[in-house]
Amino acid sequence: MFRKFLSGLVFGSGFAIAFVFIAYIGLQVIFPAVLSGSDKTPEFNDSKSAEVIEQESSSMAQIAAGTSFELYKNSRVKMQVPTGGGILSIASVNTPTGNKYPSTYQLWITESEFWQVRTTEQNVEIEKLEYPNVLPIDAVDATMRKQAGYAMSTMTFHSEAITSLKMGHGSWHDQDMNGKTKITIEGVVFIQPNEF
Repeated sequence: MFRKFLSGLVFGSGFAIAFVFIAYIGLQVIFPAVLSGSDKTPEFNDSKSAEVIEQESSSMAQIAAGTSFELYKNSRVKMQVPTGGGILSIASVNTPTGNKYPSTYQLWITESEFWQVRTTEQNVEIEKLEYPNVLPIDAVDATMRKQAGYAMSTMTFHSEAITSLKMGHGSWHDQDMNGKTKITIEGVVFIQPNEF
């Protein structure tokens, strides 16, 4: 009987030590790494103020007043991925208290160019990055993780959508988002968030 009790005590002690060790690692390493992703501030070294092509106004409803920004107005809406064009990735970053618009960090990559975009209030800054020698989506994911943590959304735009934006027309993406898809004179596609 004593032998079984001692065996159970040894097993229970080993289990408790393993549990405490795993909990410690989780709280000290994994949990802070996940939380710190949202506290990052993207680095821009040689940005310039973007000249944006204005689109015709649409009958898009404004989001309700609040303090958080969700890219999609309706969580049931699923992103549709058209072929061709470029890839746009967007993340919400620290927004100063009192701002009317959420701050974002975005990446735009085509077959030959790679850009980072920062929106603060109604201001848009762009900076051309060195084109990667890996798959474009891998470059977008790695750069987004480094600069802003994790992306809220990543989507592709086909050439017809880009042509429509260059002509000053809106994008079909806008009907499902809390923002408006726009393009700069350099051909950089980005999303200008709606007011909180």
